[in-house]
Amino acid sequence: MDVHDLAAWVTWFARDLDLRTPVNVIGCSLGGWVAPEIATVAPQFLDKLVLVGAMGIKPERGEIFDYFLEGGLTGLRRAFHRPEQSAEFMRYWGKEWTPEETDLVEQHREMTCRIAWKPYMHSLTLRHLAPAVVTPTLLVWDREDAIAPVECGEIYQRAIPRSRLAVIENCGHMPEMEKPVEFVKIVENFLTG
Repeated sequence: MDVHDLAAWVTWFARDLDLRTPVNVIGCSLGGWVAPEIATVAPQFLDKLVLVGAMGIKPERGEIFDYFLEGGLTGLRRAFHRPEQSAEFMRYWGKEWTPEETDLVEQHREMTCRIAWKPYMHSLTLRHLAPAVVTPTLLVWDREDAIAPVECGEIYQRAIPRSRLAVIENCGHMPEMEKPVEFVKIVENFLTG
């Protein structure tokens, strides 16, 4: 029914796999919302946590981009600070889409609608549960994130004890695609440090 339910399913999956060694988890956007939901109830599965432009926390000023009211391409364009200057954007989305690609993007939007619309792209409880996260956490945000404003990362940082916020300049919502070298360096330093 919602993101918390999805997080519960993932923890049951890890339990049923008999996962005994904690793993590093990197959650981007919606996955960045699922990951702290898991960390609040099943930290035994997590070694380190990286949240990248995570949804789940509503900013105090402004809004999370309304991905449901806009077309899929509009949302993807907003996910990049300068889409036409991004090789990855141009490679995947800077061309005419096939009907199959259009359908796939719309299926992803539909699933996101189903689990993240009530309330829209945030949890009423996560901000209050986040102080219970004991997993070492890195928050990676982008200064020009037009999907989930950097303020969301600042709120996560205040809520999760001993978390660290790394902000990438001149980058949108998808640093793993728009600034992959800088992104990998930040994450690698955290995971190996």
